[in-house]
Order: sequence, then structure tokens, then C-alpha cells
Amino acid sequence: MKKILRIALLSIITATFIVTVAAQLNLAPQGFALQRTTYPGRFAHLAIEGPANNKKTDGCANTAANQRYAWWGLQLPAVAHMTNILIYFREDYPERMDEFRLYLGNGTADESKDSNRCYTDLGIEGQPNITQNITCNMLAKNMYFVNRRPSATCFVELCYVAIYGCFKGSWSTNCTKSCPATCISNYCYPQNGSCVWGCDKHNCFNNKCDINTGACIEGCIALRAGQYCNKYNLASNGTATQNQPKPNHPASLAIDGNRTKGLCSMTIGSGSHLQVDTGSLSVVTTVYFTFGDTQVTTGEDIVYCSNTSDSWDNGILLYKGERPTKDINVYAVCRYIIYVPPAASEVDVCEFEIGGCPLGRYGDNCEKFCHCNGPCDLVTGNCTSGCLDGWIGYRCDIVCANGNFGSKCSRHCSANCLNEPCHHVSGECTGGCNEGWEGYHCTKECDVGYFGINCSQTCFGCISNQCDKVNGVCNNSSECKPGFVKGQNCNQECEDWKFGKDCAKECNCRTVPCNKFNGLCSNGECAKGWHGETCDNGIEKR
Repeated sequence: MKKILRIALLSIITATFIVTVAAQLNLAPQGFALQRTTYPGRFAHLAIEGPANNKKTDGCANTAANQRYAWWGLQLPAVAHMTNILIYFREDYPERMDEFRLYLGNGTADESKDSNRCYTDLGIEGQPNITQNITCNMLAKNMYFVNRRPSATCFVELCYVAIYGCFKGSWSTNCTKSCPATCISNYCYPQNGSCVWGCDKHNCFNNKCDINTGACIEGCIALRAGQYCNKYNLASNGTATQNQPKPNHPASLAIDGNRTKGLCSMTIGSGSHLQVDTGSLSVVTTVYFTFGDTQVTTGEDIVYCSNTSDSWDNGILLYKGERPTKDINVYAVCRYIIYVPPAASEVDVCEFEIGGCPLGRYGDNCEKFCHCNGPCDLVTGNCTSGCLDGWIGYRCDIVCANGNFGSKCSRHCSANCLNEPCHHVSGECTGGCNEGWEGYHCTKECDVGYFGINCSQTCFGCISNQCDKVNGVCNNSSECKPGFVKGQNCNQECEDWKFGKDCAKECNCRTVPCNKFNGLCSNGECAKGWHGETCDNGIEKR
């Protein structure tokens, strides 16, 4: 009689379930089904494929016969908050499920831990209902349906199983919203997004945060921004300016970290604005305002992002609408963030917080560097637009291997670098060039008349300045230009008071040596007893 009544009530129960479980997502299809044993053709995965009914003919998971212990399990790819579990038993043998138990956890079907048990069928009324919706509200990665018998008559026969809830860190009807950033361990209830374990308050001013929403109540500690104080605050080290300032309410009050009303940046008259200069090009992801008590006239608040001070004509519109009370999530690269109140209103901003990182940085406090050819992901540092010259890797944080440089490390250092490696970005031979070469990349041969390391030595004494670029040996080694001592390099000039070919001539200048190349006296005066253009003619005695 009880079995007939249960079956008769099935349609009513099922209708109730549909209303109950519609609030969250069915996570079961994303998991991997398994069971302790398998009856021929009755594989574990049939229980999550549907259809959602109790009919054996439509396919049910079934453990093997002649067992005293049986279980069916589902392993999800990540930890989830399971709100409720919907189970359809096989309709013709519901008594086989009598006294079943549900275990939720991160390991196997561990019956030794009562904390892992979500539900136990007490078996008081005989056969369990063939369709059941069991509320659990537990955080787990795996679910196990377990049954035991004193005799070898134990089965687990499940025609359909749905696990409703959201993976940890998400909530809403389809689990599309992220849990508040300051929920401890990023864990919130799937139904309403409120924090399960309270809020992480270490970034909140005075350690005060709303235990349900996770929002910081009185503001953020230094260098933090946003409703949840989970962003680096670009405004903290910036400069605020405003037009038409109200006495004792300067623009600087909008970026001092204090959200207290009364200590606000204010202006007088319409047509005013408030600007924050972050100091450099920055990746802006969040803008959050704390407004004062000034009554707002009809109109829209507007936020611009610009690279031109006090101008937004060519800027990016970040927000336009009603006065914002939550984080404005954006993505832009710029230097100036400008707030413009409704046309007939004045600025009354207690705090103007800008979340993001300077361009080329990432991390919780923007303390890490990325070398992307554009912005990098502010959390992971990964580059989506390629790397700057000299870097490779997902984060562009790997320097080119020795011997390579430039874009994608695809260029090879010059073989003429004196010391390896060359500079990984520019390819410059930082240690200088080998003998006979010069230039940034050591790819230019020495000019005529120069030789040696970095072309730093000369062979101007060689005929026509022609010499070997490496060792400086004159191409014509039979003679040197006048003014140079004969040798293989012709790079030694004549001693003082000597000049001409092979320095064979002596000059007779009066006070200073002559020109070593042509013998001319620099002051035109010859020593006593000598005359002539080169003072090489003696005076005749009388």
C-alpha cells in the first residue's frame, strides 16, 4: 500500500523538485561517474545522462548482483557548494535502496567520517520514495551513494542523478556571478552570494567588513581600492585637481584614503570636474566612488579615461549613468581619470579610488614586472599581445638565451662581439668588438686607416692609410709615409726634432720641434746658423 501511495505521489513530488532545484546549475554532467561494480550494460555514466525518470528501459546505472556493499559516485572537476541532490531510483525495486546514505567529500566514500555524511535513509517506513530531493548545502568535490546489506543482496540502481549548486567562487541562477572578493576563501552561498565564512577584512580600514556582502565598511588600508579593497589603488600616489574648488575642501581629500563623509573634495558651481593623474600610463580595471551628502540634481555621472590633462574630448568613456554605489568594472589604458558630475551639480567626492596597475606591472600590489608588447593580465602576468624585444614566455619574463636577441629572440648576436652575450634586447655588443670591427652590433668593418679592437688603433703611416683591419700591417710594407718610423704598422711617429721619410732628417727650429711630417718649424724661426723653409740650410761663414 505504501509503495502504491509513493508512486501515486510521484508527479506531485517531481513538480515540487523542479521549483526547488531551478535556482542553481546541475553540476553532474561536468563530473565523472563511477561505481564499485557494474551490472552488464548498466554503466555508471547512465545515471547522469538522463532522461530524468524512474524507468529501467530508459537506462539506469546498476551495480553487480550478489554484493553486500555497493556504491555509485560522482567526481566533479573542482570543489562545489552542493545545495541539493535530486535522485531517481528504479521504480520497480525501490526497496533495494532502503537505508542508503549520501556522502560528500573530497576523497572516496569514507563512511568513518560523519561530517561527510549528508543524508541517511532510516528505513522506518519501509521502501524509500523512488524520487528524492535531498538538501545538503555542503562544500565538496565528490558525492557517493552508498548501500550495505547483511546478505549478498545489495544493489545500487540509479536512473538519474542531478547535483545542484555552484562551483566554489560563483553564485546566482546559472552560477555566472563571482563571489565577493573579500569572502574568506572566495566562498559564498550559491543562492544569494553572501559570504559563508564571513569576510576577509585584512585590507579593510579598521578591520571592518560586512559579513554578508564582504564589502569594506569604513574604507581601505593604504594603497588599496574598490568596494572590497582588493585592488591596488593607483590614486594613492597620484595627484588630484579640480576646477572651482570650495574653500577647505581641496581635491587632495578625494585620494587621501579616508571615505569619511565631511572630509570630501568639493567644488562651487556647475560645470566642474575632478581629475586624478596616476602619474604614468596605467591599466585601469576598477573605479569606486564614495560620495558626500550633497543633493544630486537630475542627470548622469560620467567617468572618462584620458591621456590629455583636463581634456576628455579624445578620451574613453568609462561610465555614464546613475550615481554608482558599487565598483565600476572597466578596462582601459590611460593616465588621467576624470569624474564629471551631472550638468547642474557640484563635485562632492569623499574618495576617488582607481584600481589597476602601472603599465608593465602586475600582482596584488603591482610589485611584479611583465615585458609584454602591451598590457599584461594583472593577476597572472600573462601577455596576450606578444612580448617586448628580448623576452619570451607566457609572462614575457624569460630573457633570450645567450646568443639571441630582439623580437621573439629570433635574431643572433654578431659573431664579431668581443665578449658574449650581446644585449638580449638590442643586440648591442656591450663588451666591445673583435679586432677589425666596430659599431653597435659590431657589423661594420674598420674605416680606412683604423684597425684592432673596436677599430681603436690607427695606421695613418701606411701608404694611402691602407692596412690590415685586424693587425694593422700595412698593405705596402716596403715604406711608410714621411714622419713615421719604418715598420710593419707604420704607426710610430718620428721622435722630436726628426722628420721626413724614415725620420732620417733633423730639423733646426729655434725653440720647439718641427712638424714631423714636413719639417716646418711651427713658429717659423730657425736655430742660429740655419735658414730656409725647413731650417735645413746652414749660414755661410765669412
